[in-house]
Amino acid sequence: MTATPDIPEPRVLSPRDEARVSFALQAEMIGKAAFDLLPVDPSAPHGDRLRRALALRADTDLLIEDAVIAEREEGATWTQIAEAAGTSKQAAHERWAGPVSAWAASGRAALPSGNHRTALDVARRLDEVYAKHDCGNPASDAVSSGLDAVRFPGAVAAEAARRERAAGLHARLTALRHQLTSLHEQHRLLSDGGARPQARAEVQARQSATYEEQAALYEELTAAEPELADEHRANAETGRAFAASTREYAELLAAKSEDEVAKGSA
Repeated sequence: MTATPDIPEPRVLSPRDEARVSFALQAEMIGKAAFDLLPVDPSAPHGDRLRRALALRADTDLLIEDAVIAEREEGATWTQIAEAAGTSKQAAHERWAGPVSAWAASGRAALPSGNHRTALDVARRLDEVYAKHDCGNPASDAVSSGLDAVRFPGAVAAEAARRERAAGLHARLTALRHQLTSLHEQHRLLSDGGARPQARAEVQARQSATYEEQAALYEELTAAEPELADEHRANAETGRAFAASTREYAELLAAKSEDEVAKGSA
């Protein structure tokens, strides 16, 4: 089954499709790596099997991260993820919220930008892999048939528009992160150079305003990327907390500067 002929195939699929393909790719890679661990070389150097087994464990950790991302994209709550992992909601969130946020910030795509293949191309190749290995159910489209791009090809345009809006917000967030890095460096240089409190207060005030702007953008992302709304709200709360503490510090520095001026004029 493929997309209808009159609708061009998208270069980038829905985030749910992309996450599904990313998980499938990692699973395929681990399958190959596990097969390669079969002890067919009696002259393998000491430690070789252990090193490769440990590398496989690291790859499996990445597969688990991909699984969590795919679950979140499909609407699973953190409570459901915690239950599946046999842990608490807080522990699950602390462990995997970072990879989920990183996935969102990177564009929610299985393949790097500029890759000549698409996620749909990969899914179709995995169809062939699956058909060769599952003799009991040699379906020709076992992987690709579950993708939104195949099941609902008419939704491609709406998805592209939502992605474009989210990409614009993420681009603005990236610019703000660079701005914050620059402001932190400015404040460090002022502090190391013994600058007057007022100069440091001004930089802190700009930092606070930037954190507030960052929080507002994360709030906008909850609508553009509703599947990851929990992550965006958490980031917004963190941004507001940083804004508040930075603003408070700026006010203390400004007050200190006023005291110094008052003492100097006395």
